Amino acid sequence: MSQLHQSYLDLLAELSGSLDRLSQLARDKAAAIQADDLIALDEVLKQEQAMTLNLRGLELRRLKLVGQLGLEHVPLAGLEDHCPPELAPRARSVSETLRESYTAYRSCADMARTLLELNLHQLEKVITAAGVDPAVAAAGYEPPGVEPPKKMKTDFRA
Repeated sequence: MSQLHQSYLDLLAELSGSLDRLSQLARDKAAAIQADDLIALDEVLKQEQAMTLNLRGLELRRLKLVGQLGLEHVPLAGLEDHCPPELAPRARSVSETLRESYTAYRSCADMARTLLELNLHQLEKVITAAGVDPAVAAAGYEPPGVEPPKKMKTDFRA
């Protein structure tokens, strides 16, 4: 049983590291937004997407270990009380680190989200100032009423 607890604590430490990397990506996203660098923002979003897939895998492993250990209803703060005595100090340390990592991630992610929303609001103001109603404007690039040249049309019945 101690080996399962050890594996669970290792997984939580890995999860904490992943959250730290996500925090850095959120800071990079905020920097890209502030610099109006869409290429950098796209790159950060791709990295975030890859991290999200990694987190899904960690969550599946966590759920499996929690089920094997019978810790389904044990909060992270109470983890040390459900570990073998020799692992209790590590459980306390890992759970505190994980909570701190999550708090830091939420802070960074909220900051990036706020910056993105502010920039989108400014963009909407520019579009409105140009005389276009963003709520009514079409999503496409083609002005209404313009048809492509006849040579570009395809007869699907042919």
